[in-house]
Amino acid sequence: MRYFYNIAFAAFLGVTLLLTAPLAGAERRYKIDQVTFEGNRTFPDSRLQGLMLSRPSAFLRSSYFFEQVFLDDIENIEIFYQQNGYLEVALTDTVLSFDTVHHTVDIHLQIDEGELTHLEGLTVFGNTVFEDSILLKKVRMVPGDAFQRNLIQESMLAMLSLYAENGYLDAAIKPEIKINSEAHLAMVDFVITERYRCTVSEIIIEGNQKTRPSVIKRELSFQPGEVVRYSRLMASQRQLYLTGLFESVFLQPRPTRQEDSARRDIIIDIKENLSSEYNLSVGYGSVDKARASMEVFTRNLAGTARKIGSTLKASFIRRGVEASFTEPWTFGTRWKTDINLLFEFMEEPGYDLSRIGGRLTVGRNFGKNTNAALTYRFEEGKLRHVEVTDIPVDYDPRVRSLILTFNYDTRDNLFNPNRGTYIEWTNEMAGAFLSGGNTFARSDLRLKWFKTLDRETIFGSALDVGWMDYFGSSSDIPLSERFYTGGPNSLRGFQYQKVGPLQDNDIPLGGNFKVVWNLAEIRHTVYKMFGVVGFVEFGNIWSRMNDFNLKDFRPDAGAGLRLNTPLGILRLDFGVNLDRRAYEPRTRIYFNMGHAF
Repeated sequence: MRYFYNIAFAAFLGVTLLLTAPLAGAERRYKIDQVTFEGNRTFPDSRLQGLMLSRPSAFLRSSYFFEQVFLDDIENIEIFYQQNGYLEVALTDTVLSFDTVHHTVDIHLQIDEGELTHLEGLTVFGNTVFEDSILLKKVRMVPGDAFQRNLIQESMLAMLSLYAENGYLDAAIKPEIKINSEAHLAMVDFVITERYRCTVSEIIIEGNQKTRPSVIKRELSFQPGEVVRYSRLMASQRQLYLTGLFESVFLQPRPTRQEDSARRDIIIDIKENLSSEYNLSVGYGSVDKARASMEVFTRNLAGTARKIGSTLKASFIRRGVEASFTEPWTFGTRWKTDINLLFEFMEEPGYDLSRIGGRLTVGRNFGKNTNAALTYRFEEGKLRHVEVTDIPVDYDPRVRSLILTFNYDTRDNLFNPNRGTYIEWTNEMAGAFLSGGNTFARSDLRLKWFKTLDRETIFGSALDVGWMDYFGSSSDIPLSERFYTGGPNSLRGFQYQKVGPLQDNDIPLGGNFKVVWNLAEIRHTVYKMFGVVGFVEFGNIWSRMNDFNLKDFRPDAGAGLRLNTPLGILRLDFGVNLDRRAYEPRTRIYFNMGHAF
């Protein structure tokens, strides 16, 4: 049985909801089944539903009717129309259809949009620093457009940002709006009060207990005596955060004690992170099996922002220890120096490798998103239990090389990105004038791209192309330096490292040329921390670049589960080999931490 309730709206009083006794006294909640609209010519139903909390129920999401929430939804719709130029909008009728058997409710809204008000003209008054044409470029409307109050507010903030960027921190703008209701036209006057142009007086640091003031000041993009510019304050705040030394950073201009209206002290209020940490972690992965790591480090040695630490790692296939030192400002410049020393033992398919050595890296950021680094790599290694028969008999495990790396990164999050691009190009030359037992060159290009499809869905794609070759006295590329693919972080429908040349259909030989394309991965959040993914990818390894053939690409596809925990993303992937050979399994299941790319 259905009951129909009519709700009358009085234009001069806003919205009045008339509810009858069955609704007011109902103890059981009513689930919203449908929400429909009538009379809306400008905005589709989906756009208006997006303004409401009283939405239709969906799979795994129940939405219930609440009187006050519904009244707020009606008010939001009216405000939305008014902000977009429909100043005379009215919700003339509402029908609520309650089903007392199934305890559901259908909502139907009748809308009278009214006439659209257009912008007749724009003017600015009181400006002497900037010409009218410069200020009016900040306005996102022109005469003839629909009158939108939110764009007036955004335009005012854009003008204030222009003034703040040029030192006019106390500038004020008041929009005066005149509405001609009969002609449905609006005039907007921006009345500007510019006041003084401010300069930096003193830089005052508060809250630092260990960090030296010079370490903080060297990250700043401004100096005493300069004009206070908002962009430089924000850039300085970002630089201080990126040091990793501080939990919070606030920069605030404050009038000087001398009451000089044209000068401002810049207060830097910081809260330091713990300078030393001890981390112990355990985990499990399909390849590494059980694994554990222990890390001890200090990121602010003697208040200088230098970092020193050591890490001990162990799993079923890898064991090792690493010591590191970082100098963020080398010889007083923005070049960062990293020194890493390591000892590592790895059990790979086809061989075991133990190596000792280190890396010396010097690099710096160029702008907000770009980084370049030069690394000197020196390693002594030893192979054991080698099952590959084509390894050079005179193999010398010494590696001395130079590595030049370029990075471009616009991702909004390094570990769980929603959007952005990542590009890494690495070039390595080993041997030659650097000595060492191996002479080879290598180039590897990695691309990643992410895009938000909707509030819960992310699209990702990644491409990895690598080339290498030996020259000089070398007769081949060492096993531990070759390209391999297949497994939880590349082609998930295949066994670990077993895509490409194989010996006896089981032992990976690696190769000198690779193409791995994670063509598409759709990541969708189902409920809070829980998500699902679907992916398609293909690639291969070739012994030589001349062997490359499009017909050799090995495809796979699959799906997975994600759990976004405070400790990181737990990942379970099920991959299907779409080009299975007789000796290969049809499917693979991988469990790991973090996204595949």
